Amino acid sequence: MQHYEEFRRFAEGYSRYSLIQERVAAALAKRVGIGFDHIVDLGCGSGAFYKAYKAFGGGFTNYYAVDQASEMLRLHPDAKGVKKIVGDFDDEALYEKLSGLESDIVVSSSALQWSRDLNLALERIASLGKPVAISVFTSGTFASLHDTAGVNSPIRSKEETIEAIRNSLNADITILEYNLYFRDILSMLRYIRGSGVSGGKRMMEYRQIKTILERYSLPYLEFEVVVALSE
Repeated sequence: MQHYEEFRRFAEGYSRYSLIQERVAAALAKRVGIGFDHIVDLGCGSGAFYKAYKAFGGGFTNYYAVDQASEMLRLHPDAKGVKKIVGDFDDEALYEKLSGLESDIVVSSSALQWSRDLNLALERIASLGKPVAISVFTSGTFASLHDTAGVNSPIRSKEETIEAIRNSLNADITILEYNLYFRDILSMLRYIRGSGVSGGKRMMEYRQIKTILERYSLPYLEFEVVVALSE
């Protein structure tokens, strides 16, 4: 089953950079539902899932906000029960720490695409023995732009992502697709640089950017996300 959305407004300011991540977090929170008292959020960033879960009326006793970047954790909302943990979801030591915490569910929104070994990360997440809810961007994100520039996506394909999930989790899987429209190509390139979707990786050289400016004909960027929910 596919879910498809278009955002035809020309986003200005900071909100344009987080719009897709916020929509993905909201979609994931809707699937998770409420009623979890002890939540582990891997790669929590500035709190997109936390905010979406709260917006749906979810409450909690403990919310373990985990991110390897202390700078991002400083941006995550503080509230009663929120406990911030500096940790890398590719590090075995993190799971040793998490296994000692009381938790009802493990979530990760728009982060695991940057795992160095997604199969191993998911295996470790599954070993915690809790329900799992994740959203993972795939190489379908920016696909037409990458094709125009002649570069490979830095993240895994939809098929590779789904295979990794099924190797460790008995999960219900949904594919989300979004188009985000821009006023012009330069606005798109600024978005890619500022959104975090590119993972801070420089994927294009001057020649490739020049090719995009000359040849990219679509008024939007594409996004593709795998969402998985296990019991």
